[in-house]
Amino acid sequence: MSPGDLPVTLPPDVQAGVAQLHGGHGGRLFFAPVRHHSPACALALRELVREVRPAAVLVEGPDDFNTLIPALLDSATRPPVAVLSQAPRTDGGSRSAFFPFCDYSPEWVALRAGHAAGARLAFIDQPWTARAADDTDTGAHTLMAERHLAHSAYLKALAARSGCRDQDDLWDHLFELRGPAALRDWRSLFADVYAYCAMARHDYEPQVLEAEGSLPRERHMAAHIRRHLDETGGAVVVVTGGFHTPGLQAMLDAPQEAGAKPRPRPAGGGNWLIRYSFDNLDALNGYAAGMPAPGWYQRVWDSAVTDPAGPALHDVAAACLAELARETRTLGLAEQLSTADVGAAVLQASRLAALRGHAGPGREDVLDAIRSCFVKGALGDGTAGMGDDVRRLLCGHALGDVPAAIGAPPLVEDARRLAGRMGVRLDDSAARAVRLDLYRNEAHRERSRFLHLADWLGLELGQWRGGPDFLAGTRLELLIEEWQVAWTPLVEARLIALSAEGATLHDVAMARLRRDEAALAACGMARSARAAAALLTRGCLVGLHERLPELLAMVAARVDDDGDPASVIAGCHQLLTLWRAREPLGVRDDPALHALLLHAWDAALYLVPRLADTAADGEDATIGSLLSLRAFRHALAQGLVAADDTPDRWRRALEALVEAPRAAPGIASAAGVLLFLDGAWSEERLCASLVASLGPGAERDDAARALLGLLAAGPELLLTQPALRQAVDAIMASWDEEAFLRHLPDLRHAFTRLKPAETAQLAAALALADDAGLGWEHDATEADMLAGTVLHAGLVAALARDGLHAWTGDMPNDARKEAR
Repeated sequence: MSPGDLPVTLPPDVQAGVAQLHGGHGGRLFFAPVRHHSPACALALRELVREVRPAAVLVEGPDDFNTLIPALLDSATRPPVAVLSQAPRTDGGSRSAFFPFCDYSPEWVALRAGHAAGARLAFIDQPWTARAADDTDTGAHTLMAERHLAHSAYLKALAARSGCRDQDDLWDHLFELRGPAALRDWRSLFADVYAYCAMARHDYEPQVLEAEGSLPRERHMAAHIRRHLDETGGAVVVVTGGFHTPGLQAMLDAPQEAGAKPRPRPAGGGNWLIRYSFDNLDALNGYAAGMPAPGWYQRVWDSAVTDPAGPALHDVAAACLAELARETRTLGLAEQLSTADVGAAVLQASRLAALRGHAGPGREDVLDAIRSCFVKGALGDGTAGMGDDVRRLLCGHALGDVPAAIGAPPLVEDARRLAGRMGVRLDDSAARAVRLDLYRNEAHRERSRFLHLADWLGLELGQWRGGPDFLAGTRLELLIEEWQVAWTPLVEARLIALSAEGATLHDVAMARLRRDEAALAACGMARSARAAAALLTRGCLVGLHERLPELLAMVAARVDDDGDPASVIAGCHQLLTLWRAREPLGVRDDPALHALLLHAWDAALYLVPRLADTAADGEDATIGSLLSLRAFRHALAQGLVAADDTPDRWRRALEALVEAPRAAPGIASAAGVLLFLDGAWSEERLCASLVASLGPGAERDDAARALLGLLAAGPELLLTQPALRQAVDAIMASWDEEAFLRHLPDLRHAFTRLKPAETAQLAAALALADDAGLGWEHDATEADMLAGTVLHAGLVAALARDGLHAWTGDMPNDARKEAR
């Protein structure tokens, strides 16, 4: 649909719907079509209820929320809040959804105003469990979706015709930016909202609405409306999304089907009233329903309800712009906004509002004024963070509250208690940076374990930003751990989902650890020393130290059972990380861990001979395991005072690899290098061993693999050991061109183990060698050079006479033309 296709007058069915909007069914039925979280709709609805004083106020929302109405009406309930609904899925999982309320939500105002008028209050939509049973999406969603309006071709065309950027801009232009009297004229405003939504509904065929669930929901709501009309003798106000109002009108006007009644609620699931936040409510943050910039509209709403002549949009705009300027000065930003800047922006916003026919500056008017007056120079030039500052200001971080008396699952209460003790702010949802000194501060270590536990359980409480990685065994030299932490409604939603697993975070973590342990068998890792050691580290990382003896015994058993040398060696390294980080991980000098380290060393040494059978494509990984085991051995000797025969046992294990009849060439070569590095072999013996592997009589593929093993285990030896460098150079010089080119990719990969400076040093050493072949010396005289030049000229002439110009690369111009 194009803007030119827009109807000048409303279609007859829409006109008829407007006429029946208020006072239908004998003057008793009043529809209030709304947009979710619209201050204009909320203000008009408040006036409607005050004037009509209905016997019942019915609100679009799952009817199993009715048990929460007393909590919603409690004086201690402070928006933003939300009903969290969780429903089981047919695949055995669960799905969560939010039904949020803020001060200016029409649904919230309907409940509060209806209660003040003494009306019966009820939610009338299908239960969430009925809609989510077959949904395989595990994410959290909103129960106030407005996808029909967002995808309406009519509204997109209307926005283009009106010069608006998008649907939100169009909605503000048509509804939110009316004058104070027009905002309170509920008959006119709801008639316009009805027409707006009814025209959007024309874009959808009945089959589509049936398939995606709108019509089943409307039949459910219509049955509730009929029941309340029958049971009450007064007026009934129905508050639903404007898209559903035409459908409800049609169903209520049609003959009632025999036995038609609301569908019963499916078994399972549950609903909880929880705190919510503005940043989760913001449409620009991904929320699928309602208005963007809740912080802005909260200011507008506060202005409207505190002054009968409000909202004072000019004052709201000036306050926002002044607060943004104060923030730039408070934070000491490079681009600070002056009072003159603010005055210019307020004037610009007011003039834009007048130009666009608004009662006062709206959200887009203020944003345009900011772009015009606050952004100096090119966009992004020194103002890269201003967009974030503006968005943060208009969004807000308000976090609501719920009465303590309504209770929450014990797990939520336990998590709140722990989070508060760990210094997490629970009164707003702003993300904050947290820096923890793990090695010198016990309180910081406790906070770290709490944050790692929350992360492991998927609470989305904090994001790890940097510091030592104890699971990977890297960056252990770093003292500070950094997190980004925010308590949001999603944290509480996840906690409620986990409530069935335990009453405390500790209980849930213990259950999770046992499941992970049992899962090792399911994925074929029942005997994996690597996986068991990682599980032990995880338990210490999240603070489950009471299971430490049990976990240590499990790792010891896996070390004994695991026949994979690489897995056992990886387990050794994980245990070594745990020992080195014993202070932050809360293990300290545990004698059981000391004994397990020595036990793991024995098991790894016993399995070393099996590395000889490594295939060619696994040699890199196996050499890495050997190097890892050598590092483990050195750590044992330095920190744990291993058994006296450790050096001899290590030497015998490496020599067994070198002497194995079918040892992989790369592994044997690497083992020889390690023997030399540990002082067990001389340079002469290492050279002799390599010559046997690389020299005459050796298979060329085996020779290349042996050289790669040398470079992988000790690349620096080519720099520090001249005899070894000369031996390797002589061996490579003996290869013919075919062999050299075949192994060139592997050689390039191997030499990348040298640093650039080391590569340059090696090249210089080879260039200076007498037999390197990289230098060129001659004793030709000047006469010899001249004779050579004459000879070259004669050769070129002879080739030209025979028509072989191309051989010289000097083809005459005539010949070139002829060739072309």
